[in-house]
Amino acid sequence: MSNSLVISIIINWNLINELQECLDSLLLNDYSPHKIIFVDNGSTDGSATFVSNHYPMIDIIALPTNGGYAKGLNTGLIKALQQNPKYIFTLNNDIVLKNNVISRLVETLETNLDIGIATPKILQYYHRNKLFGLGDRIYPLLPLPIGFGYGKLDKKNYQHILEFDYVTGCAMMIRSEIFFKIGFFDTSYFMYYEDADFCRRTRENGYKIVCVCDALIYHKGGQSTKQNNEHFVFIRARNRIRFFNQYPHGLHPLLTNITLLIIAIWRTIFYFYKGKRKLIIPYWRGLLEGWRESRCK
Repeated sequence: MSNSLVISIIINWNLINELQECLDSLLLNDYSPHKIIFVDNGSTDGSATFVSNHYPMIDIIALPTNGGYAKGLNTGLIKALQQNPKYIFTLNNDIVLKNNVISRLVETLETNLDIGIATPKILQYYHRNKLFGLGDRIYPLLPLPIGFGYGKLDKKNYQHILEFDYVTGCAMMIRSEIFFKIGFFDTSYFMYYEDADFCRRTRENGYKIVCVCDALIYHKGGQSTKQNNEHFVFIRARNRIRFFNQYPHGLHPLLTNITLLIIAIWRTIFYFYKGKRKLIIPYWRGLLEGWRESRCK
């Protein structure tokens, strides 16, 4: 087994009720040497105190305000990289890991030097035979990447190492050297699509991105964002437009934006008929803000 240092970074905002299961599963992983940095993004529920009292072995960074997921990650990265780890494992606070996850991801990275990011297979916590998602692939003729596995039943053909262009940031093991080549996460995204932006820059620097399907985690999903749903709907819609205008896909940016508009109309109808009409206005505010920012650049 490798003796390369892995440092896990967990970002938290007001999710004290989910922390014990997440941290316990992380501490029970079978890999060593391994350290954990817990970054609290200005929580008001006592999260940082809870971790300090119950997990003295974990380094805690308690930020005074919530500057966003990307800023929290970058704060943790600065502290982590001072300790010269070979790998950084970024994690959401509402995930539960199988005990071999870190060792499998490290093994994959150690034996495939062209891989820059490795993620586990992410299953839904409350429906464990269903995938949360595997990743997305770019196709030259298509205006948007195609997602694989999102909300689908887990299948036998999802048992190998699969290559993608984008993977979700809820659990990414990253070679530390990448941060010195491409920089940290883009804080202008606040949250949502900061992981896609990082994946894009990683790929453009010649690294592969994979999902290691025999390393399993369970993701509850969206626990923090439920606390202010309208605000996060706005951010996600804005960042979606911003990302796909910053990084062109397909034959022409116009086709991408037409596709995004069609999806937006479908989403609006969905919100209307599902009784989520209060989300329509922040959703369209986010879309328009994203297009406005894209025109200004």
